[in-house]
Amino acid sequence: MKHQIFNHFIGAIDERDEYQQQEIYKELAFTGILLYYMTMLLMMISFIIDLVQQTFSIMSPVLLVVNIGYSYLIMIRLNKKEWMVTDCATPEEYEMNVRKLKRSATFAGISWGLMMIFWMEYLMPFISRDEIMFSWIDLVIWTIGGAVFGVAMYYFAKSKLEKHYD
Repeated sequence: MKHQIFNHFIGAIDERDEYQQQEIYKELAFTGILLYYMTMLLMMISFIIDLVQQTFSIMSPVLLVVNIGYSYLIMIRLNKKEWMVTDCATPEEYEMNVRKLKRSATFAGISWGLMMIFWMEYLMPFISRDEIMFSWIDLVIWTIGGAVFGVAMYYFAKSKLEKHYD
């Protein structure tokens, strides 16, 4: 059934050879990633329009559910096939990967915290024509949130490292 859906989607009458299938898969994967980011952008635009108009449209939560569902589906399928696992053949390679993860998780936590401060404390009140107020408690909350996000990303990514040495 997968092949029938695949052939129907790409408009093929018969089976493609292995090289053609791989190239088609690459294009479909790239297009899927582009569509994911486009729906994320549409979701943000829809949220902003709802905020400006002080209304609630069904489109914002529907796009949110579609994006979350798509993300979970991809994660489940990649985890099931263990394609997200990084094999480490030596202790040096493992330590190098851990250092990379620490840097990227730190960057992710800091950027998440800064983006949340910007979006929630400045941009959203500005768009909704509310008063922009800065408080130290908001800074502390988003800093803690960014730290928790970064630590969670680190431990999630580290769980995908496998040691293949004694």
